[in-house]
Amino acid sequence: MSATNSPVFLITGCSSGFGRELAIAALNSGFRVIATARRVETLAPLEKQGAKALALDVTSSETELADFAANATAIYGQVDYLVNNAGFVQAGAIEENSMSDVLRQFNTNLFGLIKTTNAFLPFFRERKAGTIVNISSQGSSSGTPGGGIYCSSKAAVDAVSDTWAHELAEYNIRSISIQPGAFRTEVLQATNFGRAAKTIEGYQTAHGVIHFMSKSADSAPGDPVKAAQNIIAFVADPARTQLPLRFALGDDAFAALKVFYTQQLADLEEAKALSTGTNYSTA
Repeated sequence: MSATNSPVFLITGCSSGFGRELAIAALNSGFRVIATARRVETLAPLEKQGAKALALDVTSSETELADFAANATAIYGQVDYLVNNAGFVQAGAIEENSMSDVLRQFNTNLFGLIKTTNAFLPFFRERKAGTIVNISSQGSSSGTPGGGIYCSSKAAVDAVSDTWAHELAEYNIRSISIQPGAFRTEVLQATNFGRAAKTIEGYQTAHGVIHFMSKSADSAPGDPVKAAQNIIAFVADPARTQLPLRFALGDDAFAALKVFYTQQLADLEEAKALSTGTNYSTA
C-alpha cells in the first residue's frame, strides 16, 4: 500500500488519549491521516509524524461543519474512515446534573457526532464508500452510577451507529460502534470530568464511583496504544467487508459486556410468557 494512494482516516479529538493514539496507529499502518482538535496547535507532534492537522469543534454549526467536510475531503480527494472520537465524561448522579450539564454532554458526544457525520455523508454517498467508526463506551450498557448522563449519551451513539449501519448499507457505507473499557487516558482524570451543577448529600454509590474512577485513572488496566492498534486493524482489515454493529474493546469491556448480554438473554426468556401473546386473535 503506497502512502500516495492509501485510505484516508479523519479522526476527531486528537489532542490526547484515544484520538492521538488512533492517529499514530493509522500512520504506522501506512494510512493517510487527517487529525483534528479544537486547538490545532495541540496536533503539532502528529504533524511531525505525517498527519495533516485541522482545527475542528464538533459543536460548530451545520454550515461550518459542511464547509469543514468539503475542505478536509479536498486535501486528498477523499475520506475513507471517519472516526468520531471527540467527547468527554460528565460526572455526577443524574439528579445532580442541570439541563445545561446534560445538553453540554449531548452537544459534544451525540449531536456533534451526528452533525459531523452528516457533513461527510454526501461525499461518502457520492463515492458509495466509507466507514464510520463511532467511539462509544462499555458504559452505554452498564448504567454506571455517577456517570448516567455520559452513559446515556453513549447509548444514544450506539443506537445512531446501528441505524446508520442499516440505512447506509445500500450506499456501501459501513458503521460500527466501539465500546472501550477502562484505558489509561486523560479522559478519566478528575480535571477532565464535567462536574454536575450541584452536589446532593447522599448518593454514596455514585460519588464513590466518581472518586474511584478519578483516583484510578493512572492505573487503569487498558493500554490505549494497543487499543488504537486493534481498532485500526479491525476496521481497516481488507478481508473484513462486513463489520459487526458493536466491537467490545478491552479485557474488562469484553467480560462485562458478555455478562450483560447473557443476563439480557436470560431475562428475555424468563419474561417470554408475558412478553408474547399480545397480538389480536385474528392477527
